[in-house]
Amino acid sequence: MPTSEARPARRRSSERQEQIAAVAAELFCERGYHRVGLGEIAAAVGITGPAIYRHFPSKQAVLAYAVRRFADALVECAERATASQGGPAEELDEVLRSVIRLVVQRRKSVRLYQWEWRNLPVGDRAVLGKSIRALLSTVADLLGRVRPDLSRQSTRLLAFAALSGVASWSTHRTTLADRAAERGLRSLADVVLAASPPDEQQRSREQPQVPVYSQLSRREELIAASLPLFRKRGFHAVSMEEVGAAAGINASAVYRHFTSKADLLAAIYYRAAERLTDITNQALAGVTDAETALEHVVDAYASFAFDNSDLATVYLSENGNLPAPDRHALRRAQRDYVRGWSRLVADVRPGCSRGYVQLLVHGAINLLNDLAMEGGRLGNRTQAAFLAVQVLRNA
Repeated sequence: MPTSEARPARRRSSERQEQIAAVAAELFCERGYHRVGLGEIAAAVGITGPAIYRHFPSKQAVLAYAVRRFADALVECAERATASQGGPAEELDEVLRSVIRLVVQRRKSVRLYQWEWRNLPVGDRAVLGKSIRALLSTVADLLGRVRPDLSRQSTRLLAFAALSGVASWSTHRTTLADRAAERGLRSLADVVLAASPPDEQQRSREQPQVPVYSQLSRREELIAASLPLFRKRGFHAVSMEEVGAAAGINASAVYRHFTSKADLLAAIYYRAAERLTDITNQALAGVTDAETALEHVVDAYASFAFDNSDLATVYLSENGNLPAPDRHALRRAQRDYVRGWSRLVADVRPGCSRGYVQLLVHGAINLLNDLAMEGGRLGNRTQAAFLAVQVLRNA
C-alpha cells in the first residue's frame, strides 16, 4: 500500500506535468513546435532544463501529453451535454457553452489541434481525431433533433462551421473581455446553426477550379510540388531534395532556383498574397456599396481557399518558419487584408464595436479556411461563402 507521503509526491508530479504541458502548448502555438526547445519550456515554467526530464522523456512526449489533455477536454464538453438531462435544445446549449468557455480559457493553445498534430505519433493523432469527431457528431446530432428540417449532411456542415467559428478566437489577438468574447462567439455559433445553406447540389454548377500556377518554369514547378508536401508533413519534415524529386528535378539543380527551403517558403507566401490581392481587386471592380462589396470579397476569398487548398493551408500553417524580414512584411499584408474586411463590416453594421467586428471577421475567415481544407467533404464554396456572410451580417 502506498504511504501517505507518496500520494502528495505523485500529486505534485502530476500538477507539474499539467503546468509544463500548458506552457509548452502556448509556446508551440505561438512559435511552432520545431522552433521551441525543451530548455525554453523549462525556463518558462521556472525549472531547470534537466528537471523537465523527470516529467517527460522528450519534447514530443510533452506535445503528446498536451494534445491528449486537450482531447480529454473536448470529450468532457460533449459529455456535459448528455449529463444535463434536458431536451435537445438544452443539451445543445450546454455543449456550446462548454466549448466556448474552453476556447476562451485556453485561447493561446487551442490551435494546437489544427497544425501540430503532424508532429505526433500515429496513435496520438488518432486520439485527437477521435475526440474532434465525437464533438462534431454530438453537435450535429443535437442540431438534427432541434431542426428536423435539415439533412444529415447539412447538420454536419453547420456543426463544423459553428465550431470552426468558435475556434477562430485562437487565431488572432483582438482584445475583448472574456465575457464579451464568449457572447460574441455564442452569437456567431447561433447564427450559423440557425442558417439554411444553399442546396448541396449547387456544387455541380460551380465554376471549375483554376490552379494558381501555370507551370511555365522550373521555379513554378518547384513551388507547386512543395505545396502538398508541406501541407501533409510540415515544413521541417520535408527536404529540398524531396521537393526536387516531386518536381522531377535533380537535387543539386533545386538550389539554382531557391537558395534555401526558407527562400522557397517565402516565394509561396508572396505568391499567395499577390493572388489574393488580385482576385479581391477583381471582385471589387465597379462595386459601389458596402453590402455588395462584402459579398464579393467573401466570394473571392472562398474561391481562393477552395481552388487552392494546399496553398491556403501552407499559407496559414507555416508563417513562423519564414525568414524574419519576410515574416514581418507578410504579417503586415495579412493585417491590411483583414482590416479591409473589418472596414466593410463596420460600414454594413455601424453599431458594432471595433473588437466585435474583428471577432466576426476572423470567425468568418476561419470558417472559410476550415471548410476549404476539408476538400469539399462537408460543404462546397458556395455554402461556405453563404455562412460567412451570415456571420458578418447577423451575428
